[in-house]
Amino acid sequence: MMIVYPEHCGNSPKKILLIEIYKAITEKDDFILEHVAEDVMLDVVGVKKLLGKKEVLNSIKNLVDMDLSKIEVANVITHGNVAAVYGCYHFAKGNFEFCDVYVFGSFGKKAKIKEIKSFLINPDKHNVI
Repeated sequence: MMIVYPEHCGNSPKKILLIEIYKAITEKDDFILEHVAEDVMLDVVGVKKLLGKKEVLNSIKNLVDMDLSKIEVANVITHGNVAAVYGCYHFAKGNFEFCDVYVFGSFGKKAKIKEIKSFLINPDKHNVI
């Protein structure tokens, strides 16, 4: 499995952290546990809501187990205590574009992630209004 991300993502501590998290996902590494709050909430919009480190980690590992072959990060945007990562998950049976919005517990460099809201879209089955 591989990850592709823009070279310019190294200009802020939060951008670096988020890229490192996506790298760890490709390796099923527990790296994320060090950087999320105990009561972190993951909301995969329209699919499920999870609360707590273990639940979030299990959900991430399940994503990899679905024949994830590549994570392509197109953009990482940070401002204050919020961030967004836009990209595409490549699976054996198709792709899903994603936008993950992160809320950190504070503005500091060592702030832990307290909320993740994940939007997933299958571009092949998307209906335009």
